[in-house]
Amino acid sequence: MAFGFSAFCGCVGALIWVLWVLPVAASVGDAHPEPLGSAVSVDLDAGERVGIWGSGISAMLGTMQCTATGPDAAEAPQYGGPSLSWDDTLWWMTPKPGFEQSTQFTSAEAGTYTVICDDSLDTYDGEFLVAGDAFGRGSIGLGRTGGSDFAVGTLLAFGAVFCPLIVVLLPAVILIRRLVTRARVSRTQGGDPGAAAVR
Repeated sequence: MAFGFSAFCGCVGALIWVLWVLPVAASVGDAHPEPLGSAVSVDLDAGERVGIWGSGISAMLGTMQCTATGPDAAEAPQYGGPSLSWDDTLWWMTPKPGFEQSTQFTSAEAGTYTVICDDSLDTYDGEFLVAGDAFGRGSIGLGRTGGSDFAVGTLLAFGAVFCPLIVVLLPAVILIRRLVTRARVSRTQGGDPGAAAVR
């Protein structure tokens, strides 16, 4: 049972890393940062979701504000991240140190989207880039009745570090317990042959 759960966690963890962690990290690594006040143009397919990442004092203080304008000149709505996200568990996988995702937006139609970020106080400097989205959208109900909703981004960020730990630690703990149990049985049998015979 325990080894089966460990194998299940291994499969889930591998999928999270292959389908989410590595692609997001690669997209951040390939993106070119621009200083605040600049414009970045990206070509998106309809329904494609991307993240706006920022670094510097403005992003750290939360004064960085961005707009994303689509091919129809309409501004795309942006959304923030969940309480537990990439920056809490996988910051060490971000290829560009200091960059954290600020918001996300989804393209309503295919075309070129222009992203402009600046400091709302017009005081602090920083950089931004447009890359893969690490926040995710929607939630999944967990628990006995499914009444506890957890954001998809939170589950991915948690699973990316929890599943590999389970794969490594659970078999190790089981093996140690078995070795300890065998050692105790051996000491008992060696110290009291009569008791061992009764057993």
